[in-house]
Amino acid sequence: MKAIFLAYREWALDVYNPLKKNPKLEELVLCKTHEELLSLNIEDYDLLISCGWSDELGDEVTSKIESIGVHCAELDRYSYGTPIQNQIIDGLTFSKHRVFSFTFDNESERAHTHNCLYSHEVVLDLSGNMDDILYQMTSTSIVLFNMFVNDYPNNIEWKKWPSEDIVREKRKPLDSRLTKNDLQSMNTEELYNFFRCLEAPYPNGYIEDEKGRLYIERVKYVKK
Repeated sequence: MKAIFLAYREWALDVYNPLKKNPKLEELVLCKTHEELLSLNIEDYDLLISCGWSDELGDEVTSKIESIGVHCAELDRYSYGTPIQNQIIDGLTFSKHRVFSFTFDNESERAHTHNCLYSHEVVLDLSGNMDDILYQMTSTSIVLFNMFVNDYPNNIEWKKWPSEDIVREKRKPLDSRLTKNDLQSMNTEELYNFFRCLEAPYPNGYIEDEKGRLYIERVKYVKK
């Protein structure tokens, strides 16, 4: 079985070497950019595995090869972008990490997960600081992709997660700002969740007033 591994984030690149050891993979080619991907003769490969990929693959890719990725949310409301941040801000400490079918749909508002189909899932721990969460992302991605490869192609069963009317919009850089009024309206646990989900490698949360901005790079929380 020949596959392509598409990733550029540090936590996602850490998945490559462990996955490459899967005995079913005769070849696993690493691509870090869309241009590198398009430079390959995609039809020569059986599967495209994307990990932490932010952009759409486009019909020119998904029409030529079966493509999968990993989606770090259980509820459909988090299918529109920045799912980790939105779930943590909403107070979730556990979610699901899933292998999803990476298709192209120009009319869909969802980010990548257009058909809401998934094959394998595991529990994803969203507690701790961002480096803890990214470690979880790496380790669960290794498990999920190995499960998929081992079952591919004859034992893959696609399931569909339920749609919701609720939509959690993709967060923008300006959403990392807290005003004095925001601070007064949030309790300590809400502040902890806000700042920890914006630790590196994401743009840090900050407090802003007429004097300037105070960036919070890392937080610790002790519950009473």
